[in-house]
Amino acid sequence: MAIKKSVFPLFIMLGFLIAITVSAKDTTPFNSKKHLQDSILENLKKKQKLAKEFHNKDSIITSELALLRFYTYNQPKNTDTEELFCLLYYCTKNYDLDCLTETNIMLAVQMQKKDKYLQALTYYNIANKLSLQCKKEWLKWEIATNQGSLFNELLEPELARENFKKSLDYINPHQEHLKAISLINISSTFEKTDPDSLIYFSNKAIDLLKKKPDKANSLEIAANNAAYGYIKKNQLSEASRVINKYINLDKISKNRKEVFGAFFFNTIGELNYKLKNYDIAIDYYKKSINDTNIEYPPSNLSSLNDLAEIFEIKGDLKQSIHYLKAKENYLKKINQHNLKKEIARSEYNKILIEKNQIITTLENKNEKTKKQVYNIKIIAFSYVVITIISILFILTIYQKSRLKIAQLNEEISLTRLKSLRSIMNPHFLFNSFNTLQSFILQKDKFEASEHMRQLSQLIRKILSSSDSLYINFKEELEIIKTYITLENKRFDNQFILNLTIDDNLTELNPKIPSMIIQPHLENAVIHGLSSKNKKELKISFKKKKNSIQCVIEDNGIGRQKSAELNKKSENNSHLSIASGNTLERIKLLKKVGYKETSIKITDLSDNNKKPKGTRVTVNLPIIT
Repeated sequence: MAIKKSVFPLFIMLGFLIAITVSAKDTTPFNSKKHLQDSILENLKKKQKLAKEFHNKDSIITSELALLRFYTYNQPKNTDTEELFCLLYYCTKNYDLDCLTETNIMLAVQMQKKDKYLQALTYYNIANKLSLQCKKEWLKWEIATNQGSLFNELLEPELARENFKKSLDYINPHQEHLKAISLINISSTFEKTDPDSLIYFSNKAIDLLKKKPDKANSLEIAANNAAYGYIKKNQLSEASRVINKYINLDKISKNRKEVFGAFFFNTIGELNYKLKNYDIAIDYYKKSINDTNIEYPPSNLSSLNDLAEIFEIKGDLKQSIHYLKAKENYLKKINQHNLKKEIARSEYNKILIEKNQIITTLENKNEKTKKQVYNIKIIAFSYVVITIISILFILTIYQKSRLKIAQLNEEISLTRLKSLRSIMNPHFLFNSFNTLQSFILQKDKFEASEHMRQLSQLIRKILSSSDSLYINFKEELEIIKTYITLENKRFDNQFILNLTIDDNLTELNPKIPSMIIQPHLENAVIHGLSSKNKKELKISFKKKKNSIQCVIEDNGIGRQKSAELNKKSENNSHLSIASGNTLERIKLLKKVGYKETSIKITDLSDNNKKPKGTRVTVNLPIIT
């Protein structure tokens, strides 16, 4: 399993590396293999004590930063922020920008440990703002790396990748180890989407780290990511080669196993599972579950699931059921843990806009007061800190209120709902690109550009809505209109579209379950209208109390004729999958209390009982 499955432990490791390499001038050089953590801590405390005795401002800041780096990065379970706020006040008082920047970074780290993601994002934004006036490039690298790790934990791989790539801009040519860490982080963002990129960036990191034998810890992580990518591509011999060459579990320290052991063991377990070495796989999966001190590592879910499958294969149903129950219990816990991430993701954009307005206002004030006396600067900066703390306090109260509401839906499995996403028919994409090619060949630049814009907009909105349980009505309407427009171009504007929308719905713009209407539109176009010369499609939306009734009616060839024509076609398989996923989602919505949810498909016929189309009636709940 790639390290991305627990980005935060990697984040802790990176911070600790920084604490050692950057502040080497602040601490007595030591060999980490020969000295225990308590001796390092004792040494840092002595330097702090001496600095305070001499009342030297620079020495106090330097020693405090070194000690707090150790607490923050080298003690994963330490979430204390009291001393960090004291240092923040001291640095504000002495107007030390480097100290303020690094202290805000460490505050963000501690907030992330506490699962206070919105607060963490706020502190990273403050650090980013302060770093614009700093000359230390390693601070900017640390912000980009750590903030990227936070976005990765919040399941925002594109934002994470953007930050990780940005971190490469702050690395000097001789800092190959930091470049390797950035490459490892970039690779982790491709874990679920692109195994080729996962392998590519991991191997680039391996090439750099092979030159640095003292950086074996990072080499193990890069190798683990590469091996996981090879496993996903079913290149098992290549995965075995990488693991045998770079990962020696016997030489991994106990402390390393507590942080990363779960992921190393899970990767090796998955490799042996695919090689059908079931007993060996069972042994490593069990170690993956037990050899960790990380709270709720996602790798445990994969390990429990695979253990259940292996014991089922071996015929030991009792053990298989045992691990299935353990997986369900674990899934409930991890879903409760992930609720905070879901809230942070949904609220981030709104809060970011409000915060940027505040920062913009403060920037203007700071520009006007640059030439003012030193005391005025302190007052202005204190105002910033007080304002941000007030915002965090309000956000904390709001977040608690949201969580109370979210607890009503504890029994909904986010993983199950996400697995039911309707996937866009690949034939639609193929045909859309054919249409685009036609415009290009006709040298119709405007139509080609407009077609590409609409297609990319549709794909982006569908992928975005598939990550959430619900969508705004207007957004769903935009997806439908864009889809129909693209299909109409493919059929040379043969569609006659009759779209009827209740004015109340447009004004109310309620939230409805996502990705339920669009698959039925695909069915109407592909299976109903594609064989008709005159293509008529009627879509209506009407509000009924706490639900919305959507009616999709076409003048197509009917379901029976369509089934005959598509019997040997891949489209038929897509129709079955889309319909099955839609029915499953409706069942889940009914279980959590939305009883009015329903779907009804009616075959239309004329007076001679000949098919003249299909009507699909969908009742969707308004999500409150």
